[in-house]
Amino acid sequence: MNQDMIVDHFYNIAYLNNVPVSVVIELSTRCNLRCEHCYLPNYHQSGMNTEKMRSLLTELRELGVVNVSFTGGEILLREDLFELIKIARNLHLRVFLLSNGTLLNQNKVERLAKLYISEFSTTMFSTQCEIHDSITTSKGSLDRLKQNLQMLKENNIRVQIKMPIMEFNSLCVDEVREYCEVNNFKFFASPMIYSKLDGNESPKCLRVHDNKLGTVVKKIDEMNNRKNKLIHETEVPCGALFYSFSIDSEGNVFPCNAFPYKVGSVFENTISDIWNHSESLKYIKSIKKSDLKHCPSCEFQSECERCPGMALLDKGDIFECDTFARSIAKLRVRNYCSNEM
Repeated sequence: MNQDMIVDHFYNIAYLNNVPVSVVIELSTRCNLRCEHCYLPNYHQSGMNTEKMRSLLTELRELGVVNVSFTGGEILLREDLFELIKIARNLHLRVFLLSNGTLLNQNKVERLAKLYISEFSTTMFSTQCEIHDSITTSKGSLDRLKQNLQMLKENNIRVQIKMPIMEFNSLCVDEVREYCEVNNFKFFASPMIYSKLDGNESPKCLRVHDNKLGTVVKKIDEMNNRKNKLIHETEVPCGALFYSFSIDSEGNVFPCNAFPYKVGSVFENTISDIWNHSESLKYIKSIKKSDLKHCPSCEFQSECERCPGMALLDKGDIFECDTFARSIAKLRVRNYCSNEM
């Protein structure tokens, strides 16, 4: 049994038993970059203090969580970041970091290596400075990122590079993928660009234009062997909601960090109470795919990666169509299914 099969089996068991094994925690919304596509509506939340984070991590471990992802904003702006990682590791939690990668240095990388983090995840838009730096709106950000990625590599820290694909960098997929292959970094690319969490739709204008989207989707799917991947494996709109959740910098709990539907607060209830007794969370989990307004009769549903959070952001309705996901599903049907008939 290979590693991917083991991981898939682990999450499938967690889903079937409604056991929370993964959580994403937003440490703050402060950030040194202002990426054009960013979904955050503000950059001034400093986050929960160290002691609250300590008790929260302890609660999470007692509940059964084994994976914790720290995200932001930019996590390296937290002065207590390494203390938080150490607390999590002492609780035997696997720690994943999501960062823009520009604020690392040799000392910080060596400290991360000694803490045995599971993965350092970052974003690269292009291997060309003029494109990458234009999206981050920070001159020199790509050079800093590349330098720091090499330090991570030298210290044997696993790296994942994510590439949000927009019109401006839509021709850069191959160059970023090749950079990852050369350096043995994991690579994930996606054209899914959505509104900000407060409903501001400005990031949507950055999406890949229709005349290029089909080519982009086909390229990504070929890299991920997408043609042979079964998307809809559960009867619910999103199986991950049964084994993971997120907590924002103010302590609000959500089904996912891309699903702005509050189900509790860590300042009002324990994590265990929220997971097991929140009526809002129970309601979200009670929804079946057959309850959705358009999905059951949609001709593209077999290839659709509809996200309930994105449907809520775009349409203000959990049951509505995620229209961008549908447009990509339509392209996938055209790319693959018609060729198999």
